[in-house]
Amino acid sequence: MVDLRFALALLLLPTLAQARCVTADGLATGVICKREDGRTGLAQGDANTITVDCSTNSTGAWMDRRPTKLGIYQTSWAWTPTEDLDVGGGPGGNDADTFAGRPPVPAEGQSWQTSILVKEHHDDGTQSSGPITRYKLAATNTFLPVTEATLSGCAYRIQSIEATLTNPQITIKERFIYFPDLGFGLQTRSSLAPGQDLRLGLTALTPKT
Repeated sequence: MVDLRFALALLLLPTLAQARCVTADGLATGVICKREDGRTGLAQGDANTITVDCSTNSTGAWMDRRPTKLGIYQTSWAWTPTEDLDVGGGPGGNDADTFAGRPPVPAEGQSWQTSILVKEHHDDGTQSSGPITRYKLAATNTFLPVTEATLSGCAYRIQSIEATLTNPQITIKERFIYFPDLGFGLQTRSSLAPGQDLRLGLTALTPKT
């Protein structure tokens, strides 16, 4: 005879699995992501601003926090690239990014070209807190075909986005995964120069509880 409690548990398994999948309204409470660099992040917000905190499991000063549009178009960035600060503060800094035009919702097979005005502040540990620089970047965002992927046991439609940001001194290449049914994306790769290629692929995606 089959144990009734065991049979009921089997019936509940699909429901429990589905309950851990991210849904379109999940951003209000937050979406937890894990990346191949070992860090855990949190995306949270609404249609106006999605803040992506890329290191909620930091054990020290390390910080990477980015208010964005759709999780893709960074409007500001606060960072500290180390767990231990230097005497007096730093390294790290913050910047503010202003786009020319309204960042679009990704559309398969299309691209968006714009310019970005960057106001960047580096904290060098001095009393003045370091210099502020301003510069422009030309940006091209290419929206690739929509496919499917499974993360944390849940199937999602995903769309890769390739972004290139350049000026005469800088070339930055980035990659994002956008979830059309969820309304947000997450960065999965950033390359500033040879030897500075950050592979940030997603390994898990769950709703915050």
